[in-house]
Amino acid sequence: MAEFHWEKLDCKHPPTGGLGAWRAKVPGGWIVTIRCGGGEGGGVTFYPDPNHQWDGGTLP
Repeated sequence: MAEFHWEKLDCKHPPTGGLGAWRAKVPGGWIVTIRCGGGEGGGVTFYPDPNHQWDGGTLP
């Protein structure tokens, strides 16, 4: 059976209550998920990056 590996992203200056972000390498890009602390919610999205060049950071 295939395994799904999440990589935790380092969130600098998270909002009050906390924030968690993870990504997983999949064909054609990344699955990215966000979870807000305190049960406020979260979400999942696909980030297209066929060559997996995204290092997990944001632009300055």
